Amino acid sequence: MKLKIVLALLGALQVILNSCSGREDNKQEKPNILFLFTDDQRYGTIEAQGHPELETPNINRLVNKGVTFENAYILGSPNGAVCSPSRAMLMTGRHYFNIPRNAYTLWEFPSEEKGNVDMLTFPEYFRKNGYTTFATGKQHNGKYWIERGFDKGEALFLGGMGTHFGLRVRDYDTTHGWGERYRRKDLFTSELFANAAINFLKDYRKDNPFLIYVSFTSPHDPRKAPDKYHQMYPMEEVSLPPNFMPRHPFEIADMKIRDEKLAGFPRTKEEVKGHIADYYSMITATDHHIGRIIDTLEATGKMDNTIVVFAGDNGLAVGQHGLMGKQNVYEHSVKIPFVFCGQSIPEGERREALVYLHDLFPTLCDLTGIEIPKSVHTKSIAKVIQGERKSVRESIYFAYNHYKNSGKESQRGAHRAIRKGDLKLIISKKDGKTTVQLFNLEEDPYELKNLANKEEYNDELKALKRELKNKIRESGDPAKMNEPEFGLYPED
Repeated sequence: MKLKIVLALLGALQVILNSCSGREDNKQEKPNILFLFTDDQRYGTIEAQGHPELETPNINRLVNKGVTFENAYILGSPNGAVCSPSRAMLMTGRHYFNIPRNAYTLWEFPSEEKGNVDMLTFPEYFRKNGYTTFATGKQHNGKYWIERGFDKGEALFLGGMGTHFGLRVRDYDTTHGWGERYRRKDLFTSELFANAAINFLKDYRKDNPFLIYVSFTSPHDPRKAPDKYHQMYPMEEVSLPPNFMPRHPFEIADMKIRDEKLAGFPRTKEEVKGHIADYYSMITATDHHIGRIIDTLEATGKMDNTIVVFAGDNGLAVGQHGLMGKQNVYEHSVKIPFVFCGQSIPEGERREALVYLHDLFPTLCDLTGIEIPKSVHTKSIAKVIQGERKSVRESIYFAYNHYKNSGKESQRGAHRAIRKGDLKLIISKKDGKTTVQLFNLEEDPYELKNLANKEEYNDELKALKRELKNKIRESGDPAKMNEPEFGLYPED
């Protein structure tokens, strides 16, 4: 009798243990997410992608362990602060035409309205689906998306740019709210943000998955990294890009914006090489701290159950086409690095599909088995990552507007562009003048040979113009193809 009781108790205990084990498995079945985000880092600035001068050993690790997109882009921007609408699109999975302006032109609005946009973001959505969410670094869309999307944040920078030593940051958590601003003048910003992510990883003890959002302020100017990284790139040893020009060949939307004033007019080879050297030093310095985060992920045993994404928020000219900034739709300014690696993702593979940065939201949903919310407008590229599809779109569309300032500002200008296959059409409108450019990116990746006036390309040019007009209509873009400045600056 006693034996039967003991056996019954043991059986009940086993059921309980199995039940507990099952619940544990359910809690851990979804992978963690680590998103590493750099500021102004353009496509091609990774050693593993063939850059002959840059050293990026840790980003190389991600490329070699994952899937790299060779044709990843941002859509563009309606103002010169390109990173703000880029991040608003990333967060929501929507084109900027379909996001309220107070999410990405914060300076236009009173403090209580800055970023106060009731629109679902991917951190908020993953938090609602059982993820513990953590953020550090640059947050360029206001505080409200932090409060709604993240359980905790450390060393958060609410702004667009600032010093890389002594940046004013704040901490946040749902229990205590926002802490006082502080600064660490002894730490390079990439180290400060990496420290925050590392501390979170080391301290994490919960059973549910986490989402970590690490948003570096590098390599955005002012480009001052620790001295040892500047010493790695002597100016005289840095190469100029093939499309270096002393000045842009025609007037475009933003010729004298802040970014363009970082170097003199006309551009000189020596000055541009100095800027490129500093740009490289910032990328390599940040790469070092990306490595520290990856090392911690591995040391804590979490790497095998984590999806790691590396991306840049937009590109940067740094002397290409006679430009210094990102207020245009050339490849150097809209094309970005975009790498996925980790759980169930193929290793060391490349994809040629045309993708947007803000495809991230639906893609993470698919990769983690979470339903894509109806608010998202972009496309999941999960099947492309897995090699089950070659593409999710046949063409990709770009838009940039000169920001209409108040007061004495009189310039008006905008760009619209489309890429389909290897051909890319750019239509630029500035103060009543229209310039059409057509490039074959396979043969001319630096966009130097304009084919728009070549008779043999007439049919392709017409087809791309029709495609561009369709994309403008489908996306919600208010631009009108045949009007001066696309009809974006009506008289008050």
